[in-house]
Amino acid sequence: MLKFKGMKFRHTKDNLPIIVLAVTIVCLLFGIVTKQTGIFASAVSSDSNGNPISVSEHYITIYDGDQKTTFRSNATTVGDALDRAKISINDGDIVEPELEEVISEENYNINIYRARQAMVLDGQTLKYVKTASTDPIKVAEAAGVKILEADIVNVEPYNNLLESGMTSVFKVYRAKTIKFNFYGKNVEVRTQAKTVGDFLTEHNIDCNPDVNWISASANTAITDGITLSVFRQGKQTVVVDETINFSEKTTYDYALDYGKREITKPGQNGSRTVTYEIDMKDGKELSRKVVSSIVTKEPVTQEVKIGMNVVLPAGTHEDWMAAAGISPSDYGYVNFIIERESHWNPLSRNVSSGAYGLCQALPGKKMASAGADWETNPITQLKWCNGYVYSHGYGSWQGAWAFWQEHHWW
Repeated sequence: MLKFKGMKFRHTKDNLPIIVLAVTIVCLLFGIVTKQTGIFASAVSSDSNGNPISVSEHYITIYDGDQKTTFRSNATTVGDALDRAKISINDGDIVEPELEEVISEENYNINIYRARQAMVLDGQTLKYVKTASTDPIKVAEAAGVKILEADIVNVEPYNNLLESGMTSVFKVYRAKTIKFNFYGKNVEVRTQAKTVGDFLTEHNIDCNPDVNWISASANTAITDGITLSVFRQGKQTVVVDETINFSEKTTYDYALDYGKREITKPGQNGSRTVTYEIDMKDGKELSRKVVSSIVTKEPVTQEVKIGMNVVLPAGTHEDWMAAAGISPSDYGYVNFIIERESHWNPLSRNVSSGAYGLCQALPGKKMASAGADWETNPITQLKWCNGYVYSHGYGSWQGAWAFWQEHHWW
């Protein structure tokens, strides 16, 4: 005897249909419950640490060109699903979502776009590329063609079918560059406009001559690198970004070889934004004055060491004078003048006048007539000094000494 809550049934031929109906209802209810509780959640995968995790199965549909494949799988990523479906991905193919994308929905779609051969024509250069992209710019870039601002890539018929086997080509139309001075600010603009008038219209610039002075007529054809200026008539303000050049601080290093230049701290240019009030008439600036100037970046002073280490000739000052051909009777006069002019330092430089060397030649390069090593060799400098005494009208070293005594220079 079967028992239901509050009811009793005897197993007889008469109540058999009722029993069958009851069993059927119970089975249907069990199916609904088990579906809602994830009866398919028996598949096992692993996380990044290798620990087992439960993964639900998904209905996955793969669209590969004209082919459509649907199956149920517990694949965790797009790439895993394609492997299980034994679908290969070749170079240049595009898969959406990407192969690493995690499958998270019960009904999941995967699209495969197969790479195909394409041609890109850039001027006279024809390039071939295999790509799945249909975007003209992306196709050109895939072919290694750099697309700049305002460049256009169009798909156009290709007539030489026998040569390439293709009926269309991705043709690159390069924009032209305009060196544009707009209200005193210089910029470079790329455009596909054919004429100056088209360009000005493209950028909503008023062509009324009473409002703006324009350096070229509206029907002037735009060629690459053309210069174009537009100035507002009358008084106006312009804002200009200007460079502040860095200064240089020089120190002399007597441990560094003479003439060697060593940057110890690189300099950096600064910048400022300057607002000017200018008065313009037919493109000519009548006046300009600074309204404001704001330093936006301070310059960094460059620090430089200049080598001053010189290997001097052997011997005493008398030995140098003898080597320079100076008479021993003049040694006292020479020593007096040289000691006061440079303290016998052949590298001595007057920071005010630029006079240089033992006897402070001005400019120092005059001494090159006595030898190529005039900058560092005291004997060469003394040779020039000895000639200077007689050519400058002193007549002798004694005469030069007498002049220096009176004037304290020579």
